[in-house]
Amino acid sequence: MIQIQPKYSEKEQWLEYANKRTLRYEILEFSSAYLNTMISEEQYDWYASSHIADSVHGSFIDNYPVSVDDEIRRLSRDHCMESIRQAKKIGARNVVFHSTALPFVRGGLEELWARDAVEYYEPLAEENDINIFIENFSDVDYDPLRRMMDHVRGDRLKVCLDIGHANYTRHSIAQWFEALGDTIGYIHISDNDGMWDDHMVLGEGCVEFATADRFYRAKDCNIPLTIEVKTLDELDRSVKYLEKEHLFGF
Repeated sequence: MIQIQPKYSEKEQWLEYANKRTLRYEILEFSSAYLNTMISEEQYDWYASSHIADSVHGSFIDNYPVSVDDEIRRLSRDHCMESIRQAKKIGARNVVFHSTALPFVRGGLEELWARDAVEYYEPLAEENDINIFIENFSDVDYDPLRRMMDHVRGDRLKVCLDIGHANYTRHSIAQWFEALGDTIGYIHISDNDGMWDDHMVLGEGCVEFATADRFYRAKDCNIPLTIEVKTLDELDRSVKYLEKEHLFGF
């Protein structure tokens, strides 16, 4: 299931492109980058009526729902709950949240984060009948996410592996796939130069898409996979690259 992140300001063009290519939607515009701006009911209705909005990228800017600080935790959980409500409004079944594991903290605190994350996210998913995926973000290695998944009991909480983010960590993309294995239930693809999260047009950076494709094909290829680029032109160029290279089912 291939998804794109549409722009409501160009909704007709994005919908035409999605229908032409049989693509689905992951809505990024509801994330916390937009929390200071009200989302109109017309916008919710538009995405609901498209019948292709399967996923929502949840709140992530300044969000830390397992903080030890009571106020930070309360505000962050309010933001997460708003993301869940947004998903329900448009009929989406999947919500992606960024990992908040501190990248250079160890000494047992990574295990504490893993337990706290499961204690929060797993009931949130069950109580709201929704799937939650935790995405590697500032993670420099896969250990916190792997520890998190060791504590998961059900099937509603899994990992979203962002291979663009993985590209500038201490591990190769292959090592991320191998370490997280069947706990990966969702994938983000973008390109970069191995230093920054640039979200380049696919094929213009150094991400090893052929490696990711090999692991993707070995998994259930119906899991959500989102192409992350900034404009419709960049999306078209990225799709053409995937078609040319015969990647991810294109």
